[in-house]
Amino acid sequence: MGLKGKLMASIEMKCGVHLIHDIFHTNAHHIPTISRAFNRFEIHEGEIIKFGSIISWNYNDVDDV
Repeated sequence: MGLKGKLMASIEMKCGVHLIHDIFHTNAHHIPTISRAFNRFEIHEGEIIKFGSIISWNYNDVDDV
């Protein structure tokens, strides 16, 4: 049985907005190397750079990392 829902978080970053957009829009596959909390992601529908794609993220609780 899986848990479905939305996860919302707020973090503070010291970089330009264009870098954040670039990471999540075109280089989402690099996020597991940026943060150990995200260990992998999977594309279910669409493509990584296309609007409306369905992507699932696997992550660990911050205390477990």
